[in-house]
Amino acid sequence: MKRLYMLAAGLFIAALTFGQARNATAEYNKQIKPAVAIEIPFSEKTVGNAIEDKMTRMGYKSSNSKGFMVYKSVRLSELGSGSYDLYYDISRVSKKDKGTTTVTLMLSTGFESFIGDTTDATVMDNAKTYLNGLKDMVAAYDLEQQITEQEDVVKKADKKYNNLVDDANDLQKKKRKIEEDIEKNIKDQKSQQDEQTKQKQVLNTLRGQRKA
Repeated sequence: MKRLYMLAAGLFIAALTFGQARNATAEYNKQIKPAVAIEIPFSEKTVGNAIEDKMTRMGYKSSNSKGFMVYKSVRLSELGSGSYDLYYDISRVSKKDKGTTTVTLMLSTGFESFIGDTTDATVMDNAKTYLNGLKDMVAAYDLEQQITEQEDVVKKADKKYNNLVDDANDLQKKKRKIEEDIEKNIKDQKSQQDEQTKQKQVLNTLRGQRKA
């Protein structure tokens, strides 16, 4: 029974901590560097695009360094009062799990001088809080993408419907024209039939004047 309680307690603690940012390490330039990491329940592409979108709107442009997406001299109040170089590694948790992404973040004060708990524990704690906030940011970005995509779907549906309405109007016009042509044709047939009868009578009259 005691073991059962310990197991239940362990699962409870795991449930509370899952999805929260944590201390981690990352390999950079063949050296292990301190970092923070978090799992986010979105695809690798969505997470990367969300971070890129936010940083771009803040005026920062990324570069690539040894597989990391790097932003130089970034000022984020969430991290601290200074400016930092942000090194993001964004990768799928596993080949089977395409919907969960691990974001690993290293921070540098410049010239690849990376921060760790031993050099600035406050900034590292702030970095974990910052990563915890990424989940909501990515979720908001993903929602906006879905809205944009659905707006495009609606626009296409509207355009197709309007085209069908225009086609129907054109067909109605053609129908009315055909009906008018049919009506005119019937009148023309009647008129031509009268002319036909008249001309046959003339012919018969002429034939009757032949001498036997």
